[in-house]
Amino acid sequence: MKLAASLISLLGLVFAFGEPSFIVMPEVSWGDREISLKVMGLQPHESVRLEAELIDNQNRTWVSSASFLATDRGEVDLSRDSPFEGSYKGIDPMGLFWSMQPRSKEVISFATRNESHSMSLKLFSGDRQRASKEIVRLLRAPHVERFPLQKDGLVGILFLPHSNEPLPAVMTLGGSDGEIGEHRAQMLASYGFATLALAYFGKEGLPSGLQEIPLEYFEKALKWLHAHPLIDTSRIGLYGVSRGAELALILGSLFPHAIKSIVAALPSSVIYPGFSLIPCNAWLYQNKALAPFALPSFDLFLCTKGSLSNPLALRKSIISGMKDQQRFQEAAIPVENLLCPLLLISGGDDQIWPSDLFSEQILQRLKEKGSSISCEHLYYPKAGHQISVPYWPGCTLYKHPQTQLWFNMGGTPQEDDLASRDSWKKIIRFFQNTLLP
Repeated sequence: MKLAASLISLLGLVFAFGEPSFIVMPEVSWGDREISLKVMGLQPHESVRLEAELIDNQNRTWVSSASFLATDRGEVDLSRDSPFEGSYKGIDPMGLFWSMQPRSKEVISFATRNESHSMSLKLFSGDRQRASKEIVRLLRAPHVERFPLQKDGLVGILFLPHSNEPLPAVMTLGGSDGEIGEHRAQMLASYGFATLALAYFGKEGLPSGLQEIPLEYFEKALKWLHAHPLIDTSRIGLYGVSRGAELALILGSLFPHAIKSIVAALPSSVIYPGFSLIPCNAWLYQNKALAPFALPSFDLFLCTKGSLSNPLALRKSIISGMKDQQRFQEAAIPVENLLCPLLLISGGDDQIWPSDLFSEQILQRLKEKGSSISCEHLYYPKAGHQISVPYWPGCTLYKHPQTQLWFNMGGTPQEDDLASRDSWKKIIRFFQNTLLP
């Protein structure tokens, strides 16, 4: 660290008041790690604008910017300096990363399936470009291999680290958008976990929507993991997000002896219906509903909102639906059947559904039912429904690919990223503590 600091200081003297240059350390970095980003060689107190650009897998451009005044030495340091205008506020060395927004207003969300992505940095004085730099963010470690899975009716992607010994495994479960969440899975695998990103609808060979999903499908996936020669069958965890968190809790309560740890991010405490014009079950087991599903106080397909200018915020409607106490209690997930440690993650401004209230209801039910499992709730009061991996571009407005309606996710990009930074580290530590020997 001292050597790096000395090198940066020396570079500052060399570049001072000359041609400006980006100093990025490291230039190739892990996607969930902070980096150092500086500009040197500026005139004292010169006004400059930094721009960042990133192109996702669907060839859509994401951009951010921040304007600074250089110091007496002609430097800008993002870990020390606050922009006077731009896409983020305050001192944040990673502000240009998480504050990226799509150029097109019709973009749904940032999409990447690659093992890395490149970001372009540009420095401007007025309209004149003064310097540029390409940096790389790694999403998957070199020792992790990617194996598409499409066998025996299962659809997903297995990320498998090189190992001479059987590995602990985590099955990741996405939400109602039908996306696999490959970025989360491969980043998790880079920490030494065999990670199966499992699709359960919206892909070839699977149900087209979130309707009457047979839970035997996940039972089969667990058996597939058990049969894999490089997976330790005694160390399998679940990591679900949103409807995937609801699903993870259901699976943990239905197959408690097969699951050794669960992360439920932005969960529900009850079973909700599938996405359909006519209310239907989201999940079935042995061709039967697990319980009557809870009903929110709105009809998603008859609502008058859902445009970009008038997005849906469902939190209040879902809380109002809890007034039917008998129905709501009948729909409760029997989390008292869980036999493994549980990590809950919620945002206090979650406008998709009240994941914070749901998490507290889960804790209360565990207590009332006399459960002895370890359970922790990570609560982020100002975050919304976009708590994910850190430094990831995100929007508080979201066009749902299944309903084609726009939703207000709650929170802000900054608060969501702060929650993601903290929770991601704790997710890794949780799985290390519960699945590693």
